[in-house]
Amino acid sequence: MKKVILVDDDEDIREALYLGLRNSPFEVNFFESGNDILTKDLEAPDLFILDRNISGQNGIELCKFIKGDDKYGHVPVLIMSAYPDVHISAAEAGANDVLKKPFSLHALREMIHKYL
Repeated sequence: MKKVILVDDDEDIREALYLGLRNSPFEVNFFESGNDILTKDLEAPDLFILDRNISGQNGIELCKFIKGDDKYGHVPVLIMSAYPDVHISAAEAGANDVLKKPFSLHALREMIHKYL
């Protein structure tokens, strides 16, 4: 089964995404902060989805870390954000794509399937 790591510090958003993705044909593991990724020895997932604004290390900084890491560098990274200029910083960090907030669960599922 394909594995997705999703990082968002907003509990309501994590809950909504959990409810929307729980019956998907892939496993989603939710984390609250970038520090959760940095401090745990996680098995490399098939996809990272990072919110731009997360506590600890923000999504752009975390993307730079992921893309520069031997263990995770090959894994696609999606950035979720409402910031209009996020495409520039996301591309500079090595992100594979950006999902603009607000988005529908359908759009999120399509983006996930694109990279899995």
